[in-house]
Amino acid sequence: MSYCFNLNCSHPQNSGDSKFCQNCGSKLLLSSVSDDAESVIYRGIQLIGQGGFGRTFLAVEESQPLKPYCVIKQFLPQGRSAVKATELFQQEAQQLQNLGQHSQIPKGLAYFAQEGYQYLVQEFIEGKNLAQELQEKGVFNEDKILFILKDLLPVLQFIHERKVIHRDIKPENIIRRFNTKKPIGNLVLVDFGAAKLVTGGMLPKTGTIIGSAAFTAPEQLMGKAVFSSDLYSLGVTCIHLLTSIPPFDLFDSTEGTWVWRDYLKAPISDQLGHILDKMLQNGTRHRYHSAAAILQQINPKPDYVQVMPGLTLNPEIGFQALPEQKEIIPPAPPVSIACESTVNSQPIAEVSPAKPLDKINQIQDILQTRLEKYGILQVQVNQTQRQQLTIVLNRDENRQIKYKELLPIIGYELTNFQINNIEKVKLLGRLNNRGVPEWQSSLKIDRKTQLKNKIIRFQNNSFIFHLEQLKSPQFWIHQIQRREFWLDGLMIAMIVFIFTDKIIIFKPIIALLIAAGFWGVKHQVNRRNTLNINQLFATITTLFLMFGWLHLRIWVEGSFGIILAGLFISMPIFFSRHPS
Repeated sequence: MSYCFNLNCSHPQNSGDSKFCQNCGSKLLLSSVSDDAESVIYRGIQLIGQGGFGRTFLAVEESQPLKPYCVIKQFLPQGRSAVKATELFQQEAQQLQNLGQHSQIPKGLAYFAQEGYQYLVQEFIEGKNLAQELQEKGVFNEDKILFILKDLLPVLQFIHERKVIHRDIKPENIIRRFNTKKPIGNLVLVDFGAAKLVTGGMLPKTGTIIGSAAFTAPEQLMGKAVFSSDLYSLGVTCIHLLTSIPPFDLFDSTEGTWVWRDYLKAPISDQLGHILDKMLQNGTRHRYHSAAAILQQINPKPDYVQVMPGLTLNPEIGFQALPEQKEIIPPAPPVSIACESTVNSQPIAEVSPAKPLDKINQIQDILQTRLEKYGILQVQVNQTQRQQLTIVLNRDENRQIKYKELLPIIGYELTNFQINNIEKVKLLGRLNNRGVPEWQSSLKIDRKTQLKNKIIRFQNNSFIFHLEQLKSPQFWIHQIQRREFWLDGLMIAMIVFIFTDKIIIFKPIIALLIAAGFWGVKHQVNRRNTLNINQLFATITTLFLMFGWLHLRIWVEGSFGIILAGLFISMPIFFSRHPS
């Protein structure tokens, strides 16, 4: 099967391996010269895409014995935009040559002209894009979104370090490879036709507006794309995959805020929600400054590091077991082991089970899930000493285990749990729960890294993030334009009046706490459900007028005062409408 490259051919599909089109007589083969000065022949076999400036074909490289697949882009400039389109097409060819060394970016294979058309040949990525996955499998869950971030952010960091802005990140341009067993690196970022090379510093200059509008950052729509514009587009991609709602419908233009949480099919963690919120900030100063900054929050550097290098593994053997011993020795303190001392005749201490704690059980469950694919059948976690954990890894006898590769994974998970009271972690590897471990190692707290992680968590805390927004004049300009802002202010003022002048619970200062509690409950209710703000405001106003007309001043103490304050604080709950 061959496909004719002639745009005007009425019957472009040809049977067999002929060299000329049976309908129009045009050449069916494209020829180029490789870097080694060898002739390379390409044959188009299927049209897979068509746009305003060209067509995309699935093709094979005829000059190779196995005839590997490739993708050919045919450039068809038209109209007044032809000059800019030609520049972008040539730019994509150059970008793929420079960036194609990354395994998650298609390699640029050739760029040439033939019979009046320009052609770009690139690596064929066998897989489906995320838009197709969304259509076939439905909305993505939190784990899938985190996988996308972990897999794609290193790619963005790679291209940004080379001063390139992609400018067109969307689900259609992210392809998941077929038939790959790699746990990471399956997603490929394609279509660098809109990519821009940044030169002469980081100052944005007005240029051509490029990209898919629904996924494009505000500054990019003004022709001033910066590196964080790609992070914004990736954030929009994530909320679209979480909701299956067009991005324009996820943004409330009247309020100037994203409302993507209202369309979630399943709840997500506050951590992921905060990460996406920060990626979606309109102001570039309030977004993450780099892809690495997001990765640092998703995967912090582990607090726990090796005391000494673990067992040196032979790739062909995997491990060398310690000699069997039937007798179990009582618990003893952990021993730091060098490579040559891990295999000897001395038995390694066995631990007695301690009373499991809730957090210990959670750690055990998480490690069990994470390590199962590496051949670990069972994970046992015990707190055998006050500041020490012992983790026992029972392996599958049919699989070779490279225990050393598991240390960073365990370190990351322990870091995420923030178990500050644990100074050391003893690790034991066993086969089928046998009494004597075949491997051991230790982790210890790295105080410097732990402090850095605490600072990062503090800086990325959602409360601190919202607190920093109070410094921004744009934040207050936007707030005073919102009707809800004035309603909140009036309701808080009326509550403060009621509890400082009419009904005083313990002391007048308590009125401020009641008002703050009321606003906090209202904010939380409004995030999760639809709040009937008009009815709530009418109720508070009625109570304010009623108490205002009454000439009284009551001091309330004891449990009745606490109940009365609680009723006012929880009032927004009674005016929420739960989604059906």
